[in-house]
Amino acid sequence: MESADYVHLLRLNEQASRETPERYRQRVLRFAVLGYVAVFLFGLLALAGLLWLGWRWQHGARLAGWMIWGGLACLGLLWATLQGLRVPFRLPEGQPVAAQEAPELFAGLARIRAKVRGPALHQVLITDDFNAAIVQQPMLLGLRHRNYLLLGWPLLAALEPKRMFAVVAHEYGHLRGDHGKLSAWIYRTRMSWAGLSQRYAESSSALGWLMAGFVAWYFPRFNAMSFALARQDEYEADRVSARLFGAELAAHTLQEVALKAQWFGSDFWRLWWRRARTDEAASTGPCVGPYAGMNKLLQQPLDAAWQREALQREFKRLAGFDDTHPVLKDRLASLGQQGGLPRLSAMRSLRLLGEARARIALALDAAWWQANRADWRVHGERLRALNEEAQALSQRAHELSAAEWLRWADAVESLSDKDPSPWLERALLLAPEDPHALRRLARRHAASGDVRVGAWLETLYQRHEAQAWAAAELAQTWVDACSARDAPLPPEQRRLWRERLESSRALEEAAWASFQALMPWDQGIPLQLEEAQLRELRGITLREADLRGAWVGEQALDVKPARRHFTLWLQCRPGLSDEALDDLAQRVYDASDLPGRARVVVLGRHVPADKLAQARELKLLVQRR
Repeated sequence: MESADYVHLLRLNEQASRETPERYRQRVLRFAVLGYVAVFLFGLLALAGLLWLGWRWQHGARLAGWMIWGGLACLGLLWATLQGLRVPFRLPEGQPVAAQEAPELFAGLARIRAKVRGPALHQVLITDDFNAAIVQQPMLLGLRHRNYLLLGWPLLAALEPKRMFAVVAHEYGHLRGDHGKLSAWIYRTRMSWAGLSQRYAESSSALGWLMAGFVAWYFPRFNAMSFALARQDEYEADRVSARLFGAELAAHTLQEVALKAQWFGSDFWRLWWRRARTDEAASTGPCVGPYAGMNKLLQQPLDAAWQREALQREFKRLAGFDDTHPVLKDRLASLGQQGGLPRLSAMRSLRLLGEARARIALALDAAWWQANRADWRVHGERLRALNEEAQALSQRAHELSAAEWLRWADAVESLSDKDPSPWLERALLLAPEDPHALRRLARRHAASGDVRVGAWLETLYQRHEAQAWAAAELAQTWVDACSARDAPLPPEQRRLWRERLESSRALEEAAWASFQALMPWDQGIPLQLEEAQLRELRGITLREADLRGAWVGEQALDVKPARRHFTLWLQCRPGLSDEALDDLAQRVYDASDLPGRARVVVLGRHVPADKLAQARELKLLVQRR
């Protein structure tokens, strides 16, 4: 199914779910049953074909070629049907924890299960990511399941026990047995068909072509038809959590998770990897890893201004069609709660692990060092080189060029939490129209409503065509910040920046459309990046533990406004969900600052894995075994 057709069908069913909800639910139910009926009919058809051929042979029919080929086809269809009843499933990875090791944790889980009237959990696993989930191993095309509860160690370190159990209650809400059975069943059925669709997409068997063809036709339509119901199930799971723990606590938990997930994905790993400069022993032998000491960092107070900016980013997000999870503002609205700075957790849930806590911390740290020890050594060397360069530059500060002040600012930003603005301003004094200094200063101070930002952005917009869109985008942040400080700009100035944003955005959108239409492996040219820029990219990718490989390439594209075009290729460890892969790509995109248009593609998610071999002039950034 074409993407446009899929979105159109999805929108039609979303509209139907609002206008005629009961009729919509019945249609989804009928279509879901159709999938099961078709699978069983294929099996019966194959079995009937085999029986008929056997009957013909028993009654004296000569064994002709068509009977042999017909029998093989029936056997292939029967095998594909039986395989279809066993949906593909990868056992989740994690450290198991038993009830006798963590009695408080399991007592809380038992209380939630009793109130939700959900099925039993067959295993509890502690993972290394900031997440919680109940993963179901489907059997018989999802008619039966084996349930695994996955609790992320970072999430346990970030939340107090009551909020952690509120998160678990949301996950258990998808398995609820009291009401909303259809929504919960459809939610699980979608996961089963998604796994089956992936199996047949990766299979090249000619014998199962009929079953594969049906799955290829059925799954996109079922996915689009049931999307609205699956999203409603997310709201219902939130209401289950609110019913057990209160709407206010559920809302505070949602906001705290959103805040600390942002901080964990950016600041925590940035601070941890910064230690590589001085912690050389960690690159050669056993030592404390990131997980053993994670509890203190994830319980430290977060700056109120940072919280407001982070929540503002969350509230600006729009619901998309690639994820059934609603955005934060919609989830809060469904609970009847307002957004605002939440009271953060005062204690950690790691104590719920009881006797298993020390064992799991050691195991997670050992696995992390095994995957990252070599990268830690390389990153430490990079940071020490930056530190040496910064010290050398400081010795002759009176004679530095603008480019050297910019390199010093890069070193300050990489090595500490100091504001690099003084170094950037010195560069700007020497080169008043330098686009890098102008943009970095404007980006750092626009949200505060600094009066200097207007002049910086005006110069950036007027003198650098390639930076016009960035200047106009930053101007909107600056204009809003000025209004928030009760110092609004004159109407004509606000109108001017709005017009500039519209015109520059139209040009950029056309250029971006051309860039997106260009295949990432086409029109490669020799990469021209300074070593400092390559070091920065390596540092960004090294901080992502789930990356197994990363490359960067440059492509030739003649569009206006003229800019350079870069593609970052990422290869991730197996087992990550599509949402996790997209989030990782977004983090790398947000952290990178390439001198032109850039995009990030994940092998196996955004582009076929074999296309990497077709790309030319790629520069290797990271390669892990």
